Amino acid sequence: MYVTAIFLIVSVLIFIGFLSNYFFDRTKIPDSLILIVLGILLGPVTNALFPGSVIAQIFRPDVFEGFAGLMASLAIMVIMFETGLNLDIRRVVTEAPRSFFYATAHYFTTAILSGVFAALLFGWDWPFAFMIGFLLGGTSAAIVIPLGKRIGLNSEEQTILELESTITNVYNVILVVAVAQYVLTASTDWRYPIQSILAAFSISIVFGALVGYFWQKVLRRLQTAPFSYMLTFAVLMAFYAIMNEFGGNGPLFALVFGLTLANVHLISPLRMVNMIQLHREISFFIRVFFFVFLGVIFKFSTDPLHWLFVGILSIISLTARYFAARLMNMQSSIEMATLIPRGLGEAVLSALLLQMFAGTEYMPVIADMVQIVSIAIIMTNVFTAAMVWYLLRLKGSAQTEPETSSAQTTSM
Repeated sequence: MYVTAIFLIVSVLIFIGFLSNYFFDRTKIPDSLILIVLGILLGPVTNALFPGSVIAQIFRPDVFEGFAGLMASLAIMVIMFETGLNLDIRRVVTEAPRSFFYATAHYFTTAILSGVFAALLFGWDWPFAFMIGFLLGGTSAAIVIPLGKRIGLNSEEQTILELESTITNVYNVILVVAVAQYVLTASTDWRYPIQSILAAFSISIVFGALVGYFWQKVLRRLQTAPFSYMLTFAVLMAFYAIMNEFGGNGPLFALVFGLTLANVHLISPLRMVNMIQLHREISFFIRVFFFVFLGVIFKFSTDPLHWLFVGILSIISLTARYFAARLMNMQSSIEMATLIPRGLGEAVLSALLLQMFAGTEYMPVIADMVQIVSIAIIMTNVFTAAMVWYLLRLKGSAQTEPETSSAQTTSM
């Protein structure tokens, strides 16, 4: 019975994922929000109202939480590899310094100011206050990259968005772990976070470029051998795991690996197009279950201070992104500012903190952080969905007016 139910549920989720994608084009409501809400209904809501049902047994949040690390890594790996496959190396080289400035400016502004508010609202010690700031300082690449394409960013701004989401992913992973280790070991070595960031960047970029170049040569030798894409995917997974295990950054490796494959033209363009198309299909499948998963593991909090803090965080993040974009003279400063959603990466980091601090006196603070992260994921996605819908409707109205005026002039 469970097998039949699971097969039917998977089928229905794929249909809903396809329809929500179509729904976005029609209504401008992001498909990510629809799928997250669906996950909440299937997980927390069904378990609370119908605990004995088959759906409640399948979508148990406590079981899903055990797979958070795997799901997050898989989703981010697939999304970042797809991003790399669609990037032009010349645009990347041109926009890399701007992306680094944009990511660094808005990330640290958001993280530091949010840390200050966390200390004031909750009375936490500074390391914990800045830990939640670093944890929620960036955005979810799996959400902002597709949204950036849909709200009409130009090619330069889209490249900046794709690179900055990768850079902030590196920041929040390394800095959160560094602060946690500082608290647990009482280390006072301020150089550790900086060394970790530089090491993660250099290792991932070098390996991504080298592996991508040599794998292109392998693909050329394989010629028309079947299943070459699956071998490529196996290489991606293997080195993603190696990067995460030995001090690199998996998402950054996936980005550079895809970028190198797409821009070192050792195989036929048709073969590369087929590979990209197949990966997009896999990316769609993973993305649907990624967002539903996010809803299933949602944790609701009744503490008004938690909600107040996330509201303040959202305002700070939006403002920091807007002024950073204005400083760089971006045409779509408002559009860039509205892309503030947090995602499964933040949920996984909060779960990692639960493991690191298990059995210590700091567990009450960490438990509060987990609830805050859950609220931030939902609130920032709802806010982004509302703003994206409004901006796209505004653009639609602006395009309609000139057409109407032109028609009236012609009739006269």
